Amino acid sequence: MQTEILGNGSTVILVPGGLTGWLSWKPHAERLSIKRKVVRVQLLNVQFGLENRPLPPDYSVKMESRALSTTIDNLGLERQLDLVAWSYGAEITIDYVLDHPDRVRSLTLIEPPAFWVLRAMGILDDDTKSVASRLESLQGDISETQLETFAKTVGLLQPSQSDRQLPQWPVWMQHRLSLRNSVAVIAHNDDTTRLQSFRPPVLLFKGTGSAKFLHQIIDALARFLPHAEVVEMPAGHAPQLVSIDRFLEKLESFQAGAKIRDQVGHSVHPHTEPSGRMHT
Repeated sequence: MQTEILGNGSTVILVPGGLTGWLSWKPHAERLSIKRKVVRVQLLNVQFGLENRPLPPDYSVKMESRALSTTIDNLGLERQLDLVAWSYGAEITIDYVLDHPDRVRSLTLIEPPAFWVLRAMGILDDDTKSVASRLESLQGDISETQLETFAKTVGLLQPSQSDRQLPQWPVWMQHRLSLRNSVAVIAHNDDTTRLQSFRPPVLLFKGTGSAKFLHQIIDALARFLPHAEVVEMPAGHAPQLVSIDRFLEKLESFQAGAKIRDQVGHSVHPHTEPSGRMHT
């Protein structure tokens, strides 16, 4: 994966969403790099989309996860890391950390589209199946209409909003070919027992007004992960962008607690409340 590194100190890895990629983490990286070494990675699907190249025939979440693993290994970073990931990047990161739990000091996830968790629980309802079908239709030369469908499906836009008047619309259009990853998003599968055995502390964010299926996934993850905390903030599918000050404040507090836990060897995160507890 392409990378950008800013600052010095203990490392935090920022894994982006699947539309605009690492661009979405730029303001966070600049602020976090005052005290930390910040590594931003670019997802393969975003890179290929910007270069107008087709994804490999065997493209998958696992391919992205392995690329993330190779990138982290090649950077020669410290053994345990803080990882922060949004949307599709969060689905990729779940796969990475379940394969490499020993590399994780803390994990922060923002609304991963991990449909496999709902499938495994047998709660993939008709509405969610319809969402999956709409996302799987995003193929070929992604049109403006398809981009709008995606944005409204995941909660980046509300149904009544006019998409083309938004200041971010030209950036979304520039990155629209990133959305050719949608089949891989839906097709990915895993085992919830791997979630149950994951010991590092996890901070789960969901955005008020985001898509129902994304909230269901967050709630399901909170149920399975032993040391998880759920925080809900405004701004739909992008709470970390719209409420950046509050997001960074919560993130830094959580990661500081994880560092203390790591140093003293506690088996339970000192700031983590019972799994699934929600704060607003």
